[in-house]
Amino acid sequence: MFSAGKAWPLALAIAAGTAQCAAQNTGHTFYVDCGAVANGTGGSPSSPWNGLAQVNAQTFRPGDTIALRRGITCHGALAPQGSGAGDRPIRLTAWGTGPRPRVIATHSADAVLRLFNQEYWDIDSLDLSGASTWGVYVSGDRGILHHIHLSDLAVHDVMGGTLKHKESGLVAITPSSAQSHFDGVLVDGVTAWNTNQWVGIMVGGGDLGYPPESDWSENAEILNSTIHDVQGDGIVLFRVRHGRIDSSIAWNTGMQDTESIGTPNAIWTWMCDDCTVENNEAYLTDSPGVDGGAYDVDYGNTKNSVIDNYGHDTQGYCVAVFGAGFVTRQSVVRDNLCIDNGRSPRMAKYQGAIFLLTWNGGSIDGLTLENNIVYWSPFENAPALLNEADIKSGTAAFRNNTIHSTALWMVSSNSSLALSSNHYQYYSDLAGTPLPEWRIGNTSFHSLGAMEATTHEANAGSYAHHPLARWPLTASRASGSQRKTWSLRCDLPVVLDAQGWIDDIALRQIVVLRSFAQQYRALGLQVTLNLTAPNLSIFTTPAFRNDLTDLALQGVTVKMSSPERSYATVLTAPDGKLAGQWQGFAGPVQLGLALRKALGEPLYAQMKAGDDE
Repeated sequence: MFSAGKAWPLALAIAAGTAQCAAQNTGHTFYVDCGAVANGTGGSPSSPWNGLAQVNAQTFRPGDTIALRRGITCHGALAPQGSGAGDRPIRLTAWGTGPRPRVIATHSADAVLRLFNQEYWDIDSLDLSGASTWGVYVSGDRGILHHIHLSDLAVHDVMGGTLKHKESGLVAITPSSAQSHFDGVLVDGVTAWNTNQWVGIMVGGGDLGYPPESDWSENAEILNSTIHDVQGDGIVLFRVRHGRIDSSIAWNTGMQDTESIGTPNAIWTWMCDDCTVENNEAYLTDSPGVDGGAYDVDYGNTKNSVIDNYGHDTQGYCVAVFGAGFVTRQSVVRDNLCIDNGRSPRMAKYQGAIFLLTWNGGSIDGLTLENNIVYWSPFENAPALLNEADIKSGTAAFRNNTIHSTALWMVSSNSSLALSSNHYQYYSDLAGTPLPEWRIGNTSFHSLGAMEATTHEANAGSYAHHPLARWPLTASRASGSQRKTWSLRCDLPVVLDAQGWIDDIALRQIVVLRSFAQQYRALGLQVTLNLTAPNLSIFTTPAFRNDLTDLALQGVTVKMSSPERSYATVLTAPDGKLAGQWQGFAGPVQLGLALRKALGEPLYAQMKAGDDE
């Protein structure tokens, strides 16, 4: 169903491998060098096309490759024609050495890169900016469009006019009519930032008909990608069957000043069937209206899971499950970490950290919320869990969760949600014995025993009161010469295939490390990535080293060594003591909690994104 999960061509050497690729795909390679003085035939690196007009005038065939020279800048927009075939996609990529080739479109172009009613395309290793509405726009109005793969792209600075619809933004793979949809979309290793249009990365489509048409897009993955500074949503799947958002980062979302077309979130799904959101991080989310959260299982969803994600420092909730006009079925919210959500006092009281809500005749049938950890410190007394949803009797459970709270109000819920085996930790310096509150229906309970006796919950869990000084996330702040260096080191085995693609296991760890390096370097965190392989020859291509400079810009020290070491990540305190150790993948939940306890809240105002330096 899904792709093999490999992406990010760190070692592309397209010029050297052209003959082999052409033999396999029976296509031609067309070279582009916008810095060349004369326009050539495009058939070789020594006789390249010297502009994008030649690319846009050509109808490409299955197995063809379009290669832009690294280190050059092309002014204009890309709209190549033609489609590939199942075993012979058309590839748009880079050749030579140096940074990704840049394509800069003027505001007269609506998209930097456009494909319409085209399929079987692999697009990688480009830097795309400009245009008025989209960075990358892939659409169509008829039939099933197969195999759209985007990898190792930088997409940024799409600054247009008035924001008109949610399908605008940095990367939008969305049908333009109910008579078209996609099958086989992969967005992997894409970094997208800075737009006054709506979305960071979208696969699917919005209001193409109501009730929704029966033909949705299928088999869509958004992996190992990072977006920030968008007016609306961060990363979304709309109208998708069999979808996944994994190991991706979204921050500074919902930056629109005044609500006009919607209320955004960081990472979410709508009208999604069998979709998973896993191993992601979302923070600094906002909204001009409601929402403004990290993760959202929205209405019309079936079999959606939000698992092992980190949501922190949001204006709104951490995780929400909604139903409106439809039944939201079989949702799972498990093993997530929520820290300092509800930074807006208005949203904290209206939503909580975990928010369940239905409206317009919608309902929820089947919901499990378990093993989540919530650190809740709103600016006024507001519940960490808020449930106002119409939920089918006996189908919803909130169990084995831990809530650390500086607010006395722990839970506000109707009677449709079964509470069991949860752990509530309250922190304050209030005199006397504080009275926590669990509000079930119209009744407030001030002890778990009273709630168990009245609501007949078998085991509502445990409660403890601690002095505020024991709040687990309090870290001492040093400044200037007094600041001590923490070290986060990862030994990461790297596997490259014959085309030089780094394996997905390594890439998703790189994305996580890059995120925390950005957030914590102002507090003295040094992040070192030691890439290991059986022999050093794997690291010798210039393109490989070039793409690694992206990591160096964002505060990650990259080393390469041989022989291959075991996969491990170690957090070391300034005194040299071990503060954390993880074998294999260290995800955003594990590293996020360890760094929050060690260094506290990041100094966001001093955070440099790296992408736009």
